[in-house]
Amino acid sequence: MENHLTVILGAGFSANAEMPTASSIADRFDRDLREKLLSASSSEWFWIDDKDETFIHNGRLNYDYIAYSYVFNELVKSYVTKRGSFVYYEDFYQYIIDNFANSDWVEKLFEKSKKSLLTDKPFFLEKKHKEYYKNYLFAFDHKQFHKVSAILNYLIGDILSVIPKTDAEIKEIYKGFVEFISQFEALDIFTLNHDLLLERVFDLNGLKYSKGFNIENSPISHNDKSVPFFNNNFNEKIKIHKLHGSLDFFQFRHYEQIGMTLRPTDNYDYYMTSDYYTKHNSIRINPNTKKILQNYNYDIVPKFITGTKKLDTIGNDILFKKLFQNFSEVMIRSDKLFISGYSFKDEHLNEKLKSKEFKYVNQNPFEKYPFEGNGKNIKNLDELKTVANTVYS
Repeated sequence: MENHLTVILGAGFSANAEMPTASSIADRFDRDLREKLLSASSSEWFWIDDKDETFIHNGRLNYDYIAYSYVFNELVKSYVTKRGSFVYYEDFYQYIIDNFANSDWVEKLFEKSKKSLLTDKPFFLEKKHKEYYKNYLFAFDHKQFHKVSAILNYLIGDILSVIPKTDAEIKEIYKGFVEFISQFEALDIFTLNHDLLLERVFDLNGLKYSKGFNIENSPISHNDKSVPFFNNNFNEKIKIHKLHGSLDFFQFRHYEQIGMTLRPTDNYDYYMTSDYYTKHNSIRINPNTKKILQNYNYDIVPKFITGTKKLDTIGNDILFKKLFQNFSEVMIRSDKLFISGYSFKDEHLNEKLKSKEFKYVNQNPFEKYPFEGNGKNIKNLDELKTVANTVYS
């Protein structure tokens, strides 16, 4: 029988490399957000924090950066008033989703945000400046409520895109982990993290892996080259299933031509890239004839799910639904389990962990494995070498 290991990774795995935790992400939001946001000409959004002067200048060329910074400032104030404190960013995300279903609530939020902006900058309404400064008020007068959820994903993505450790430091931090998993003939890694740290660890160590995206018969193309699209085919011994999405996952929504206009359909593909130009300029083709079917993608928001009602998305999305089917199927046939940095808060994962007794190693300085099974709890990755052979023998 193949020597197989199932791996579950949570935020604590990335925290070993000092990647942002839930509390540090919350801290970025839980403050005065007026003029803390930047809006690029590409329609992407960023934090002003740690950006150089050129980046900040370019991020201020789009007028919306002021308006939506005030909108987010009011959102945080409203959320803190409701909850009593800034609980954590996933709850804040869900708070926005739930309240934006109420158009009256959103109208009042935008009105309050505009009033706050004009209180701070009354010269926006002075007659001699009014024509120019009306551009900064456009977002209030021509409301695009859908932008808020997209901006939120961009802002979370901006925080997670920076890996603070050097390549040499990363190799050293995860040396024990890499040596440990290299003992197995096949691995299914289910990670809840959106960042690309795991991929960096494997790249630095020359380990090949698959994420279920492939170029064969891809309907997505850039500069006459196929772009990896999600078809759930894993062709390496290390299979990475990013259960909650990733910074390099993007959706290509299909549009159909109706007269002179384009109308979105219910069909879409997922593609994967970390390249700026591929993300912005990919096209949809017939993979057999190479005929162009759609020469523009209208959505370049990184696709990951957060909030406290993830199951709503998982059940209705072709990528996330399939990844969780993979999880269910693998767990049925697995007996060896390694967990790192998972806090056992996701019930849709816990149901599978409860379903049988695994041989487990759980690396977490704060949370012991809470279910039936035979294994060890360890505090750090360096302990793997001494316990793994005992548990999995």
